[in-house]
Amino acid sequence: MKKNEWITETGITNERDKELVSRAYDTIMANVYPDEGYLWCPYRCITPGQINFDGIWNWDSAFHAAGVSRWDTELAKESVLGFLQFQREDGLLPDCILEDNTVITGYGKPPLFAWAVERIYKRDNDIEFLKKVYPSLVKNEEFWSQNRYYEGLFFYDADDKDTDDYLLRVKYESGWDNSVRWDKGITEYWAIDLNCFMVMFYRSLSFIAKELGYDEDSQKWNTKETALVSLINREMWDCEKGYYADVNKFTKESSDVLSPASFMPLYISIASSEQAKAMDKIARERFKCKMPTVSFDNSEYSNDYWRGPTWLNVAYFAAKGLKNYDLKTADEIKESILNMCYEDKRGIFENYDSITGKGLCCDHFSWSSVFVIEFILNW
Repeated sequence: MKKNEWITETGITNERDKELVSRAYDTIMANVYPDEGYLWCPYRCITPGQINFDGIWNWDSAFHAAGVSRWDTELAKESVLGFLQFQREDGLLPDCILEDNTVITGYGKPPLFAWAVERIYKRDNDIEFLKKVYPSLVKNEEFWSQNRYYEGLFFYDADDKDTDDYLLRVKYESGWDNSVRWDKGITEYWAIDLNCFMVMFYRSLSFIAKELGYDEDSQKWNTKETALVSLINREMWDCEKGYYADVNKFTKESSDVLSPASFMPLYISIASSEQAKAMDKIARERFKCKMPTVSFDNSEYSNDYWRGPTWLNVAYFAAKGLKNYDLKTADEIKESILNMCYEDKRGIFENYDSITGKGLCCDHFSWSSVFVIEFILNW
């Protein structure tokens, strides 16, 4: 669907929002590379951006596919199929594939392809697409369950534990790179966002299996989801501190680092109303309705990539989580972030200075564009 036709169909009347979705559409479509696909890929794919990115990335591709499915389900499906073809035999989906066909493997990214596939399918009901991708998704779930699982909860890891850059690669698998969350370690922690992403994974697998007529599979995924939800609430809510957090899987001690990841249980709607209200107070008092990647009161807060700036994907999940519980702070976060994006006319950026609102890093970033659209159309 062409841009003007699609924007008209959305029914947006607010001029700021119309300009933002127009810019977001243009950014994503300019990052389709190229029309006939990479030399090594028979599918059209979407690169994260035109600065510092020359290939396709794992969770980026899932975000891109989910976003572009609003106006082009065929491109969305190609974005998924183009990445899934690089799945390892053991089920891992690699970090990225560069333009020269170099596959960066040994670690992955948070598991979001099933979530993206469900969203695409609900827009065009292509059952053949589900048949193509379901085996790969099941294989990926097996990888996580067999390699990233301890006492019922999930953690991030990487291959080749004896190498000098092992811990760095584990951080890359989280997608949060140099986050303050990992200053005291990463492999020791059950990650709150990862476990919520796995709940989303199971919900989408159950939905897909049901659509395919695999009722036993669907029930199996439901059972896994139920068990995981119970453990998240039992192990990852700190009653004394009053928030969800990453938890040391050996000592069971909660991390004292607050980030947007702590709001993920609200996004998947597994928190109680009392827990949601406690998180709402934190969003207002410690994140100032800006949703930086670490709370403003953390001594390590800075403008260094994942150590403070606002990233739209994780900010959206956090804000939408609060919105799920009808908490007004959600709307304030939404408006704050959309105003950041609107006021910096140079592009739609990889992340934003959570104090000044200035765009940072890549200036035409695909997943930021996806979540600009989500803030406006999926609220």
